[in-house]
Amino acid sequence: MSAPEDARLEAVSPQDLPAHRLGPRPSRARREAPAAVGVFVVVLLSLQIFLLTVGLDALLADDDGLAWVTAGFSVLLAAGSAAFYRYLR
Repeated sequence: MSAPEDARLEAVSPQDLPAHRLGPRPSRARREAPAAVGVFVVVLLSLQIFLLTVGLDALLADDDGLAWVTAGFSVLLAAGSAAFYRYLR
């Protein structure tokens, strides 16, 4: 290359480059991990709704032991879902 071509290449700022020139694309595993975690959170929330239903049924049937156990698992799943949600952000 000649000297004027080298000077022209060095004078371009990163903001002026097109999107494909700013860096390498993220790997496929890195792009798909948030989607997989999102599906996992949906499964956890579905299980939590099921546990809440079982807990309310146990409470109405005067089975306090089962109601407390399902409430505990529901709180545990809510905490896990919140942790995965924070991971997604």
